[in-house]
Amino acid sequence: MIATLSQALATWNSYYGNHQALSVTIRYLHLAALLVGGGTALALDREIFGLRRLAPQMRAATIARLNSAHALVIGSLAFIVASGLLMAAADVETYLVSPTFWIKMALVAILLVNGAVLARAGRSAAGGRRLAVVSVVSAVLWLVIVYVSNWLRVAA
Repeated sequence: MIATLSQALATWNSYYGNHQALSVTIRYLHLAALLVGGGTALALDREIFGLRRLAPQMRAATIARLNSAHALVIGSLAFIVASGLLMAAADVETYLVSPTFWIKMALVAILLVNGAVLARAGRSAAGGRRLAVVSVVSAVLWLVIVYVSNWLRVAA
């Protein structure tokens, strides 16, 4: 199956490998989206950690920022996924057999589910314990994914 997929993507692999401007641009989009989406998420997660100590008006403002930031984070995640697929497709023989790659994909899937839970918690509970826990999980996942990504580069 990997050989068949590799053959089907041989043209992309060659094009990606032989056009440095394209490969650099795709990696840039991946990292820029990670910086924007992950940075936004981490900044809001940090605010949420102390949410229960804030006055009700400040809590409401933080929740409003959380809810309005989801579009930016989701858009960034779309760029991360698209650019990640393009990079992985350029070397399927390496990535599809890499346990590190699949660990990263599992973490990204968990991050997506956690993001949905975070969005729901933000809409339903202004400063509840569930929101704080989900924010901690979000922050840890963003950081662990970056860490695993570095191992992926070493493994590839």
